[in-house]
Amino acid sequence: MRVAACFLTAILALSAGSPMAQTAAPSPTSEGHPHKWQPVDKSMVDFLNDGFELKAVVYDTAELGPKPDLPDVHYFLQKKAQLVRCDFRKREATSYYYCNMLVKPK
Repeated sequence: MRVAACFLTAILALSAGSPMAQTAAPSPTSEGHPHKWQPVDKSMVDFLNDGFELKAVVYDTAELGPKPDLPDVHYFLQKKAQLVRCDFRKREATSYYYCNMLVKPK
């Protein structure tokens, strides 16, 4: 999941139009995450039909045990300032697929 966080940081920095190397990291003003992934009742196809574009695909092999299985796949989609992450996971014979939207916490 650490790889996904790096890609997310890169996507957000590029969409803001500022190079990452020229910007110093701001000091945290509070504890906790400044964002939250909120589950949504839409599929990746629904988001693509709504004008979102696929920005990155991350294969996460961190959860794989000694017996090789399919890696977790995280799809990042963006439409203007909106960011969506759709995840696919396979555990033994069960497949899990769901999407989350990035929102500010209340």
